[in-house]
Amino acid sequence: MTDWEKVIAFHGHPCCLLAVGYRATRVALEKLGAGVPGHDLVAVVENRTCAADAVQVMSGCTFGKRNFVYRDNGKYVFTFARMGERQALRVSLKAGVLSREGDEFVTLMEKVANGVATEEEREEFYRRQEPLMKYILEGPAEEIFEMQFVDSEIRLPELCLEMITCSRCGEEMMKDHAFLQEGRPVCKDCSV
Repeated sequence: MTDWEKVIAFHGHPCCLLAVGYRATRVALEKLGAGVPGHDLVAVVENRTCAADAVQVMSGCTFGKRNFVYRDNGKYVFTFARMGERQALRVSLKAGVLSREGDEFVTLMEKVANGVATEEEREEFYRRQEPLMKYILEGPAEEIFEMQFVDSEIRLPELCLEMITCSRCGEEMMKDHAFLQEGRPVCKDCSV
């Protein structure tokens, strides 16, 4: 099974956004000389789309290992670094790549992604996305992405394993996630 096939198997379907994450990670691994992905690599992903799944599969970075960091910036920007190094590689999708097939294609992509497309629209999207997906997967990386090394020591989020019980619902939570209300610990859901 190829890496692309592994990414598709994990995600469930091929699409141009999955291709963005796949290609960005592949380019980063090559530029960083990061042979086998593992615990010493950190990935920062600035969007919550199909692309994030590809980054996890290709880089080996996951939420569970805390070396997959999500920043909700709505950008197709991916930053990769080896743990403890002061240089990171920032890979960002160039403006206009996703709209290459036209604004109506982007509108169609949104409808499919949001689950509101008709069956006919879904079929049209998957047919029309093929050339864009092929371009993202095979085109010159310099045409598709801006790539630059940046000074940035990426640290893993700290992990607190001390547990505390919510005084309202009785569920345990990590102590650093508790809120105090009237001097008693409550979880985020109960604090509202």
